Amino acid sequence: MKFKDYDEKIFIVKKLKPNKVKDINPNTLRMKTYKRVDYIKTDIPMEKRTFKNLPRYANDKPKVHFKDWLGIKGEKIHSSNSVESFGKAEADGKWYGFSHRAIYGFGVGDKVSADASGNETGNEYTIKTDDEARQAAINFAKDVS
Repeated sequence: MKFKDYDEKIFIVKKLKPNKVKDINPNTLRMKTYKRVDYIKTDIPMEKRTFKNLPRYANDKPKVHFKDWLGIKGEKIHSSNSVESFGKAEADGKWYGFSHRAIYGFGVGDKVSADASGNETGNEYTIKTDDEARQAAINFAKDVS
């Protein structure tokens, strides 16, 4: 069996929902439903990916998870917490804080308003370093979770 060679301009991203395939279980020789990981092909490079060009179905639900689309390497706030709630995106270099309610990206040069979620100072300020952006994402994730 030959596999199709993909062009360098084609990228694959893991789909949100796996395919369900019926196949024979070799141990019991009965039919069983297996979940197979499925991928979508896209020609959008990582640097140009945003929430606006996130692949969606006709009913407006996303086909892929936003972390996979933006290349966010999730991190945990606390070691005891099993939920990844912030991380840095390969797509735009911003630090994202997120929960099941909200997501927001913080980058160098961004202004954080006084009434923004996670702003502990209560004053408007501009993010100057990558560490400040990381801390702003952590504060946002704590505030919205």
